[in-house]
Order: sequence, then structure tokens, then C-alpha cells
Amino acid sequence: MGSVPVFPVPISYLRHGECYIRTMPVTSLKWQLDAESVRETPDQQGVFTLWDADECVYVGHTPWNTSLRDRLREHLALQQEGVIRVSHFSWETTPMPKTRAGDQLTACMAKQGRLPRYNRPDSPLRTPQDCITDLRARF
Repeated sequence: MGSVPVFPVPISYLRHGECYIRTMPVTSLKWQLDAESVRETPDQQGVFTLWDADECVYVGHTPWNTSLRDRLREHLALQQEGVIRVSHFSWETTPMPKTRAGDQLTACMAKQGRLPRYNRPDSPLRTPQDCITDLRARF
């Protein structure tokens, strides 16, 4: 039989006999941070990135009891109050949001050479410390 195809993004495979089933997270494009776009965001767990034009300014994830939509509503309110400066967002559904957020944060730091603006210790955004997301999380 043939070999497993190569894809440019990480994809996990499940094998059943000689058949392969591909699974991969659903990732969005950049969306304008406004009420309508947030309303159309999935009511599921995942990770999200906040952008100020082309600069990644925050990488966040959903605790077990909130969804992407919930978290983005919180950030939209902070943007409207002038607490944070954000123009766009992107999201990705995943069953392991904290682990995936760590991967994205590492990639963002490698590209920008520093932590995103709102992931720094002096940020007005705080990551919930007492939340359960996924048990294999690295950060």
C-alpha cells in the first residue's frame, strides 16, 4: 500500500486496517474584532490570537468552562473600554487548548523575538491561574 501523504501543517492520523483517517484542528483566518465576528466564533474550546494590525499581541486559551466566544467577548469589552489595543483575532478549536496555546506562543516568540505585548507580566490581561484546561499542558 501507499505511504501516508505529507502535509505542510501538523496532522494526526488514525489507522484502521489499510485506511487512514486524518484529523486536524479547525483554524480561522484573521477576523475584525467586533461584535458580529465574535458572535460567529464557535462555542467550543480552543486557542485564539489577538492582533494589532500585523503584530501578534496576545495568545490565549479557553479554560474548561468557557468557549472561544466567551473569551473573545471579554477581550472585545476590554478593547471597547480602551484597556487593550487590538484590531483582529484568529482562533483554532482544539481539545487541548493550553498545550496548543503554548505551541503558538513559542512560535510567536520565535518570530517576534519577544513575548506578545499582552502576554507579558505587566499586561492588563491575566491568564486564569486556577483553571483546568488540559492535563498535558506545558505552561
